[in-house]
Amino acid sequence: MSKLTSLISARVKAIIFDLDDTLYDCSGTLVLKSKKLTAKIISKAIKCSEAEALKLQLELEGRLGPKADIAREIANLYNLSEEFCKEIANTINTLEIEGAILFPDTMDSINELKRIGYKLFLVTFGNREMQEKKIKVLGLENAFDEIIITEDPQGKEKCFKEILAKYDLEPEQVLCVGDKIKDEIEVGKRLGMSIALMKHGRHYHFYKSEINDGEPYLHITKVSDLLGNDED
Repeated sequence: MSKLTSLISARVKAIIFDLDDTLYDCSGTLVLKSKKLTAKIISKAIKCSEAEALKLQLELEGRLGPKADIAREIANLYNLSEEFCKEIANTINTLEIEGAILFPDTMDSINELKRIGYKLFLVTFGNREMQEKKIKVLGLENAFDEIIITEDPQGKEKCFKEILAKYDLEPEQVLCVGDKIKDEIEVGKRLGMSIALMKHGRHYHFYKSEINDGEPYLHITKVSDLLGNDED
């Protein structure tokens, strides 16, 4: 592990990865695609152009954050029925994800970390069917020691604790890698894990001002950053 010691603590034996905006560009591909699709529904419901409906979604998310239920916000603003929210949710959950690809260095980096001897886990939140589709399209089914999908917005803490117990790991032996400051990063920090914050995606950009410069995080822009520079 010599070329990793400057980035990953020598105590670390396992790495937990987030999926969206950590291993592939979710914000720039699937999220944008879903907003364009739902703009069609919104434009009909509030009698505006699709471009205006897209702009409305982006403005609301920019003000309220990526965790906000934008469909619900629009329904409240325009006094729309519950059926409107259900139609938006169904459209998002049936989004075609073919064409989604990993960041260029992701698979090689995962394989190298595995070769070195780290236990690797993928923990992701979302609609189970949708997340399973993403994992399959991205070719990640066999890339990890275990893949866990939670449909509970607060479920990652439970998942992390289950990994610690099942694999007999202490928190300081685990590195948590993700972009969501208000999700896996907070959970990992609270449990006492090492943190690698991916500087990518809408979650990171919305909440990055809340990061304390004194936090002992690794700040990375790609998974291969974990491997450091090859000194050979």
